[in-house]
Amino acid sequence: MLDTVSVPEQFEPIFQKAQDYVSTYFSEKKEEPSKGKIEIFGQRYILIRAASMSVDFFDTIKSMFKDCGEEKASEITRSLLFDFAHAIGMIDARNFHQQMGVQDPIDKLSAGPIHFSYTGWAFVDIFAESRPTPDENYYLIYDHPFSFEADAWKKSGKESSFCVCAMNAGYSSGWCEESFGIPLVASEIMCRAKGDSTCRFIMAHPTKIKQYLQEYLQDHPDISDNATFYRTGGFFQERKQAEQHQSHLLTELEKANKDLNDLVYMVSHDFKTPLRGINTLVNWLAMDYAAKFDEAGKKRIELLLNRVDRMYNLIDGILLYSGVGRVKEEMTQVNLTELVPSIIDMVAPPEKINITIENELPVIECEKTRITQVFQNLLSNAIKYMDKPQGQIRIACIEEDDCWKFSVADNGLGIEEKYFDRIFQIFQTLSPQDEVESTGVGLTVVKKVIEMYGGRIWVESKPGEGSTFLFTLPKQEEGAEDAKLEASIVS
Repeated sequence: MLDTVSVPEQFEPIFQKAQDYVSTYFSEKKEEPSKGKIEIFGQRYILIRAASMSVDFFDTIKSMFKDCGEEKASEITRSLLFDFAHAIGMIDARNFHQQMGVQDPIDKLSAGPIHFSYTGWAFVDIFAESRPTPDENYYLIYDHPFSFEADAWKKSGKESSFCVCAMNAGYSSGWCEESFGIPLVASEIMCRAKGDSTCRFIMAHPTKIKQYLQEYLQDHPDISDNATFYRTGGFFQERKQAEQHQSHLLTELEKANKDLNDLVYMVSHDFKTPLRGINTLVNWLAMDYAAKFDEAGKKRIELLLNRVDRMYNLIDGILLYSGVGRVKEEMTQVNLTELVPSIIDMVAPPEKINITIENELPVIECEKTRITQVFQNLLSNAIKYMDKPQGQIRIACIEEDDCWKFSVADNGLGIEEKYFDRIFQIFQTLSPQDEVESTGVGLTVVKKVIEMYGGRIWVESKPGEGSTFLFTLPKQEEGAEDAKLEASIVS
């Protein structure tokens, strides 16, 4: 008597034979918890909680593709689960047939639903109109009234708007594909997880599956036309489409970014010409009509010249910022122990400020101009906001795993924590521009350069106690260390 599968009467003798040897296979079960082992017919098995392989697994995989949107992420996830289960179904079928010495394709296929029952996937109810022939006309319609996936979804309390039994569809079609040696896929047309009375599937050759689905749904208008169509390799095709879409978006973003940088460069560059004219005109007024201006007029002229200078510096800052990443120079091995002292000379700190290099700095591969901008801006910033009679600025570097961690610390004004992010935004300054001449571009340039090299920058500070700007740069390959060694030998 068949109790592990429901089949049309004409198929019963074949499935009865399969039930006999499948039950023999599963009767040889041995559990050894002390060794963490479960064996069936000499094969090691594992028990996995049903929800872990269905609703929980679905949510985990779906979250990996959330950037594609809700509907697309669900589609990709179902395709992945189908492909995963399809492969397992084929491998399990191959192993079982070899273990039990099953040769005939019909015997191989009939063992599948019974094996399905014993392993806890689902009970299979095959319909009489099925035609499991070993060719393109293969047609199987069946129910899984107790699908583990639908059960898991229902017990989780989740409602689904789509058919969820992707792994059931994949495993069963994988087993049948291996049995008959022809490609097969399965589509779910009803599912208990979305409120249907059963989980119903149609299995067919990939070239015929859509035709069979359409024909069945036309003959059964009471079933909503929202069948979930699976295909082997579907996940990889979906993933490729998602990657192509993402690549397209990145290309468009890079193009827009380049266009914007080019526009900023062009506009900023063109602004300099009229600004130079204004500067020249104001200087003429100041010189030619100096005797005619009273004190208030002279102050206004001076203020106007200061504003022109500030505008000029702002344009230079914008040009500098837009040039980072757009204007490329050769990447070279730069010995920072040699470069940083020259940068200190360049910023020319006043006598009241002492700048020290605390330890040996590494050799890094970079654009020399860009790394110069980083240290020059950080040092200039520390000098500009120094409020102590004896200023101290310390430069240091330590090795951390796969990166170098640099610090530029001062004992100046300090910064409130609420401004830590703001100071790295373009045109943002914390002091009125009439008190401290600043364009608000320097730290933005520093951040852009550091991130361009794959590092990050942040600040640690307390008001009145000074600030420490820290940034990381990834280590280079052995070539950089070789250059450092050579530099130390030469020196």
